[in-house]
Amino acid sequence: MSTFKPYFVTVLIGILAALIIFLSLGEASQEDRKASDSPAATEVKQEIPMLPGGLKIAVGSDLHFDPDNTDKSKELSAVVYNPELVDALLWDARKEGAEILLLTGDVVNGGKIHRHTALAEKLQQAEKDGLAIYVLPGNHDLGPVTQTEFAEVYAPFGYEEAFSRDPTSLSYCVFRDDVMLLMMDTGGYTVSAIDLSGAPDRSAVYAFLSEKTLQWAEKMLREAETRKVPVLCAGHYNLLPAVSREEGGFYLENGTRFAELLRKYSVPLYLSGHMHIRSVYQENGLTELLTEYLLSYPSGYSLLNLTGESVQGIPRRIDVEGWAAENGSDDPVLLHYSAWQQEELKKYCRSAVEAMAQRDHVLKENEIELAADFFYQTMDAFWAGTLSQQGETLTALPGYKEFFHCADGFTFGRWIREMFESASPLMAGFTLQISS
Repeated sequence: MSTFKPYFVTVLIGILAALIIFLSLGEASQEDRKASDSPAATEVKQEIPMLPGGLKIAVGSDLHFDPDNTDKSKELSAVVYNPELVDALLWDARKEGAEILLLTGDVVNGGKIHRHTALAEKLQQAEKDGLAIYVLPGNHDLGPVTQTEFAEVYAPFGYEEAFSRDPTSLSYCVFRDDVMLLMMDTGGYTVSAIDLSGAPDRSAVYAFLSEKTLQWAEKMLREAETRKVPVLCAGHYNLLPAVSREEGGFYLENGTRFAELLRKYSVPLYLSGHMHIRSVYQENGLTELLTEYLLSYPSGYSLLNLTGESVQGIPRRIDVEGWAAENGSDDPVLLHYSAWQQEELKKYCRSAVEAMAQRDHVLKENEIELAADFFYQTMDAFWAGTLSQQGETLTALPGYKEFFHCADGFTFGRWIREMFESASPLMAGFTLQISS
């Protein structure tokens, strides 16, 4: 079971990538920012409340931290707020009671050493404030830095504490709070960055788990079985989406074999990122939770609650407004970030409908407004994880008919229909049983 049928996954990724780029680049000018001093949008409440008790674990992915592009004097975008969003993520995770934060790769943009060291400084402060952080590399993290240099920079965030490190990759294992964290390096970065002595020779750049890494991982899983502790496993690349099994930018060599290994040892959950969209996949007893890109709509992360019997996962929208207010910011975008993101999404939906409606001039102005509103509300429900619950309400909107009047024959039309057909309640949250 998955949130989307395999046939449409590639199309979905492409469309959402275009949306993310639009929202990241934005169009707001400095004057728009000054004019945006309006009441903050109502916080999106979680559809499934977090269970009481247990170990709270936050999961962030694809931060693409970049302190070099922060000029807010011209056009505004989520990109220029990247450092503030990282700070808000760390603050929000602590506020929500998380004791652990897992970062599942692409932690910086472009892998430059000064970006890694700047991020490490932020993470060190968060650890001083009581948040234990564990870091994995993604395909954008190495190249300018090698495997050895990455492990040195992030030594305080998993590598020093590791019960065991795979000598052939940046994978490692940590025992903490009666749980094993199996942190898997899935590669995908440039061959020139591979400098560990036991690493396999590579002639092509794509994601992989080597034979030796699989053997090391099974040794760790046997250790967890001996200790009778649950396992949480994380990696940057995906295991269950169909595109992860097809050669291309999402392919993970030996991913299917690793998924079988997790099932063999009754590991219920695999955490990943890479696609930049939140999604949940289930296949033959294994669930995969993909955490979204930090700059996507809405800026968010995943929250887990691990008890002796179960692991619960829910989406969490970062309270950027709360962070900004507590830290004395006077920036109206940050103080009303949810409303600002919503306005950017509305602009995108309006422009997309206008472009489709140009074909044969099929819609009048008032019909374009209705179609754009339907498109926006559907996208908003998708990102909030509530499309499954709101499906009937959305399809009853007057803009539903107008939207498909112009969108049929376009990729957007096919994709929105697929979204409604495949909408899954798992997007709003799930609870998995842990085998004893």
